[in-house]
Amino acid sequence: MKVPIVVIADFECFTKPIDTCHPNPKLSYTMQYQKHIPSSFCCYIECVDDTIYSKAPVSYVAKSGDDDVAKIFLDSLVKDVEDIYQRFLGKPKKMIFTAVEEVFNS
Repeated sequence: MKVPIVVIADFECFTKPIDTCHPNPKLSYTMQYQKHIPSSFCCYIECVDDTIYSKAPVSYVAKSGDDDVAKIFLDSLVKDVEDIYQRFLGKPKKMIFTAVEEVFNS
C-alpha cells in the first residue's frame, strides 16, 4: 500500500559495556551486555510528490557526551510533523457531493 509520506531515520551509537550478574540458565532471559548511547542521527521525510512537500535531510552529531541525541531527534521530528499537519490537515476542505449523495446525506 502506498503512503503519501515516509520518515526514514538512522542513528549511530557508541556501545558501553554493562556489568551484570549471570542469569539463571533454567529461566528465559535476555543477556544485556552493552548499552547503546546515541551519538548522531539523520532523518529524511520523503513525500510521493516533491512539489507537495520537500525538505533536506536533518542530521545531528553530538557535541558532547551530555547531548540528549534522542530528544533532539524527537523534537526535530515533532516540528516537521506539525508543519506537515498544518500544511495538509490543518485546513479541512468541504466535501463535494453529487446530487444523488446529497439526497442520502440529508
